[in-house]
Amino acid sequence: MKIGIMHVMAAVEGTPEAKYVKSWDILLRKNIDLVRSVSTEIVIQIPRRGAGAEATSYKFMNALNDIETLFGYMELGKAGIYDAIIGLCFFDTMNREARQVLEVPFFTPGEVAMRVVSLMGVKFGVVTASDTASLIVEENIRKYGLRDNAVPVRSMVQGLGTEEWAYCHIDAHSMIRNFIETGRKLIADGAEIVIPGCMAVDPVLALAPGCEKDYPHGFHEIDSVPVMNVTALTIKIAESFVAMKKAGLPWISRKLYYASAKNDKKALEVGAPLLQYNGPGFWLD
Repeated sequence: MKIGIMHVMAAVEGTPEAKYVKSWDILLRKNIDLVRSVSTEIVIQIPRRGAGAEATSYKFMNALNDIETLFGYMELGKAGIYDAIIGLCFFDTMNREARQVLEVPFFTPGEVAMRVVSLMGVKFGVVTASDTASLIVEENIRKYGLRDNAVPVRSMVQGLGTEEWAYCHIDAHSMIRNFIETGRKLIADGAEIVIPGCMAVDPVLALAPGCEKDYPHGFHEIDSVPVMNVTALTIKIAESFVAMKKAGLPWISRKLYYASAKNDKKALEVGAPLLQYNGPGFWLD
């Protein structure tokens, strides 16, 4: 089985941004290795054009960035070698659009985490990286019909700068302290499970680099309340749907919401100019 993962944060090879992404990918792969099937191969794709992390909390920049991300999903789909594709952003970038255009199971971590968490408890809380990010996640909670299952989203109490984010790949103490403080507020609000609402944060918590004495098995709970490993859950859901598809079982409905245009010749004809990609492309890590 081969799973393609699409970053939403852009980086050009050989730049400081690419160095950060590659460091992030090392933790991401280690986190995935905790749960992936032995036969599952992971390929990570990075866009060369798009917004940096500082811009993605703004909805209008996200919307512009989303087009590049969708083309990235399509690039992975056209390769014809991936059994499933994952969009690596808790904002659930273009998940409906991706499912319409792709012929393999597609998942985004925010939707997976917030839907599946009901099997672990009734109420969940999400910790994001900024107040503006919290607004985007709140919108998704309402869209998914999960308002009754969620306490209000909170952002980490002390924002981390770019250098601090990178340093967390070496020593996660500051991020874990921030997360605990915010998570306790969610628990006081009634959360039974705490969800990391950022895919740059999730593997740092799961592996707790530099914190082995304090968290020898990673950081997974706050005062006995579980902290979900969003990356791990998304990988296992993807593997499960691939297995269903290979077994010839239903894995998606094309009736309405995820209707495919592949047999709509007229739509493809008039939409052809929109489907042409003229950007700088993507690279694999």
